[in-house]
Amino acid sequence: MVFGDYMNSLPNVKLDTIKKIAELTCSSTVSVYRWMSGDIEPPLLKKKIIADYIGKSVDELFPKQN
Repeated sequence: MVFGDYMNSLPNVKLDTIKKIAELTCSSTVSVYRWMSGDIEPPLLKKKIIADYIGKSVDELFPKQN
């Protein structure tokens, strides 16, 4: 499940999760929303932080585009 799909599947804790990811990655919530929509990709280090927090692999959350 890609990052945006995972985040959109969260019921009522989505906003809290977005804020926590922003805090962990030293990013703005706007950046997290842009990562979710696929407008931009986070740097590799931030991808790893997000994957560790969510408990999924980087490749699963951020698959390589062909």
